[in-house]
Amino acid sequence: MTQHSFPWNDVNGDRLYDAEDFMRFFAAFLKTGIVMSFEDGLRVRSAQNGMNIQIGKGSGVIDGNSYMNDEDIAIQVNVASSLQNRTDSIVLRMDKNARDTYIAYKPSDTTVVRNDIIYELLLAKISVKANATQITDADITDMRSDPTVCGWSTPFDNINVDGIVDQYKSVFAQADIDFQAWFQNLKNQLDDNQAANLQNQIDAVNNVIVQKAIPAGASLDDYKTEGEFSKSTSTVVTGAPEGVTGAFRLSVRTILGSSGIFQMLYDYATRAVYYRIGNTSLGFNLSWQKTVTSDETGIAKVEKLEVSDNPVYGVTTNNGWYEERLGENYYRWTQIFTVGANIAAATGSLYNSDTLTIPAAPTGAVNTNRTVTISAAPWPCWTGYFATAGGFRLFSTVVRSYGQVTLEAVLYGSKN
Repeated sequence: MTQHSFPWNDVNGDRLYDAEDFMRFFAAFLKTGIVMSFEDGLRVRSAQNGMNIQIGKGSGVIDGNSYMNDEDIAIQVNVASSLQNRTDSIVLRMDKNARDTYIAYKPSDTTVVRNDIIYELLLAKISVKANATQITDADITDMRSDPTVCGWSTPFDNINVDGIVDQYKSVFAQADIDFQAWFQNLKNQLDDNQAANLQNQIDAVNNVIVQKAIPAGASLDDYKTEGEFSKSTSTVVTGAPEGVTGAFRLSVRTILGSSGIFQMLYDYATRAVYYRIGNTSLGFNLSWQKTVTSDETGIAKVEKLEVSDNPVYGVTTNNGWYEERLGENYYRWTQIFTVGANIAAATGSLYNSDTLTIPAAPTGAVNTNRTVTISAAPWPCWTGYFATAGGFRLFSTVVRSYGQVTLEAVLYGSKN
């Protein structure tokens, strides 16, 4: 028989089929072995009762012939020898002469018979020790997974994947060739100058984000490149704000497309913040400035402030006056007559003519009228003390010339 098809409807007895035809059909897609997924897979266990064992429910296929067991099978192992150990076996046997497939117990025999009539699958080996009175699970060796004597029945067997592997190797080899060509081309394009430029860019980024120590003897005037720097307490440097000698952190920033430089200094000892501005060619043309902040209640302490340097406010008039609103109803004001006239000052008064309660000192400048005739230099000065809602303010005026009054400075403080 070179070609065979199955099954066909019978016409006058020309299509007769027997068990061989069905076994041939099932053998074409079911591998000989035990069906792993069905019930207990014919597993052999100890019955935990003397020399007894049991074979679990399960199914198997031998050359297309199907076997099924739907209940546990009990088998009594032969009495142990008093002289020596032995090994028995349990097999699933197909016997074509008997036209049957069944479980068989083989004392002192672990061979597997396979010929035209008998075909066996070895399920387990049983070690029977001399004088043994009980078979335990430790005495049973499961052989179902061994393909040389049993194995598992599956819809596939020894699938040939050589073609797939060869194809994968070919694709991988070509991908490797393409990558090597791309990488070599990249190396050719990236010459020494470009590689150095790339490293310089990496170094530039590191210089900005990585904090560096300021060495002893350094001058902060020389720090004109962007970066983060720190000085330890014991390190002595120059160019820091007056009075700042301990540890601090220095942040340097530049403006894109400009020569401008910003330095921000954080003093660890006083928690104060300072800044100054300059450029890369001329240095720092603005001296260090201290940033003054208020506390969470909005009050800035007077010791944080310094009043000095140039006049901060001025008016030019023959009859000048200065007025500032301090709150919802509180005002302060002064009126000055110049150019040969009298200088009159009224302080500590409300705009609505109510009276403020102010500290006892200094009282000399409160509600005081002074008469001064201005005829020539030196010009007289006048200082006023003004109560505010919750504090005080000091300021002074200077007559710079005929008709000019300058408010020199203002100092704020708390009455408490």
